[in-house]
Amino acid sequence: MYDTDPGLTEDFRQAMRRVASTVNVITICVDGEPMGITATAMSSLAMDPPSLLVCINQAAAMHGSLQDVSHFGVNVLHRDQEHLARMFADRSQHHLRFTSGWEVDDSRPPRLADAQAFLTCRRIDHHQFGTHSIFIGVVEEVMVRGEVDPLVYLDGSYGSAR
Repeated sequence: MYDTDPGLTEDFRQAMRRVASTVNVITICVDGEPMGITATAMSSLAMDPPSLLVCINQAAAMHGSLQDVSHFGVNVLHRDQEHLARMFADRSQHHLRFTSGWEVDDSRPPRLADAQAFLTCRRIDHHQFGTHSIFIGVVEEVMVRGEVDPLVYLDGSYGSAR
């Protein structure tokens, strides 16, 4: 698709390591089966209508399913939920993902009960670019945790915004 200079790719990687990102678990439910993935590429898109975007690697196991579902959930992780970020990033821990602390419903995206914030989004569009797809969702429901201390990812490590 693009003929990118390997040096530029590495420089870009190093620049992005200097950008702190909130850690999220993106969730969907397909035929009653909950699915999720750790993602830092999430951003608000517009206030009217309230909307956001998430970027998911096309090689991710749930990428194909995310293209077909009507809704997805964004679980913004709290500083004390680093173990969940690691679990949802590790395919070998798939069987442990929704065993504790999750509200799982056959028709809705799974919600982490004590997430920093949770947003239910109606998926309205997606676009492929490079190795990822950009999924756009209109927010239909929001829940927030009182304490504000999100889990952040910076320079290859998890930490706190405080």
